[in-house]
Amino acid sequence: MKRVNKTLYIINDGYYLHCESDAIVIRRDDTELMRVPAISIEQIVIMGNATVSSFLVGYCCQHNILLSYVSEFGKYYGSFLGEQNGNVLLRQKQYSLYHTSEEVCIAKNIVLGKSINSRHTLLRALKNADEGNGEKISKASEKILNLIKNLLSAETVDSIRGIEGSIADIYFGVFDNMLKVKDSKMLFVKRSRRPPENCCNAMLSLLYTFLTLNCVSALETAGLDSEFGYLHALRSGRHSLACDLVEEFRSAMVDRFVITMINRKQVSYDDFENDESGIHFKKNKMNKFLQEWEKYKSEEVEHPIFKTKVPIKVFPYIQAQLLAQTIRGDISEYPPAEWR
Repeated sequence: MKRVNKTLYIINDGYYLHCESDAIVIRRDDTELMRVPAISIEQIVIMGNATVSSFLVGYCCQHNILLSYVSEFGKYYGSFLGEQNGNVLLRQKQYSLYHTSEEVCIAKNIVLGKSINSRHTLLRALKNADEGNGEKISKASEKILNLIKNLLSAETVDSIRGIEGSIADIYFGVFDNMLKVKDSKMLFVKRSRRPPENCCNAMLSLLYTFLTLNCVSALETAGLDSEFGYLHALRSGRHSLACDLVEEFRSAMVDRFVITMINRKQVSYDDFENDESGIHFKKNKMNKFLQEWEKYKSEEVEHPIFKTKVPIKVFPYIQAQLLAQTIRGDISEYPPAEWR
């Protein structure tokens, strides 16, 4: 099993990152602020106006540390992946499945996993919902269950995308019914992005981006091309396969975390600021939020296939390996991770 290390987030301006003696050094002006062993870092996410030395860029590429640039709103700018170390025969097989029945099967199972997990998130919220909210959540759950039955008989990727869109509309239509806060400024309202229109969507967009980067790392580690997907259309510069893989984790990982943070009042409207660019975390509040996110990802959950408890952050790596085995033909179908 691959060891999944920590993510280093750089959210402040004016930092300079360098590498000395296998340690990542963070400086501001002439003052050293932090020194982190590089062996403990899986990814570096730059969100602030920071400078990275060319030596550190080279070090990251040589040691498979994903170096990514993301805006404070969660918009992904790009990454340094280093040399691609994928199995050329595996990638050749990955490309050969395009526009075949195997592609349809993989896309269908990914959406199946997403749909089941979305429904489980609703059912989880239903346990503690009041009568009014509970009725709406229950009806949405039943509608998703009926669409899942349609999904099983879908024969094209386009039809799968259509069903996925319908399920997402139903799910997000009752998102606010899973929230227990009375502050209207913390409600979801509707899915908005680029930029997000409220605090809830700001958190979702930010963590969806981070989760996608985790899936990029997982797929590249498994030897796959993270840009060549099956469910998401191919587009230059987009990690389409990572976007595919992230779907089954959206509600199970990100949405549940955001809902919990809001319901426990661990985040509030005062943690955000709204300027001409949109709404986003205040710099002094972002660090605490990311600490909670990393703490949450370290919690152990039983994997539904292997029946073994593993940290949440390991799930993308397990699923990437299962996807690689499916593409190679070692297993007949891709088994999505089902979360209760």
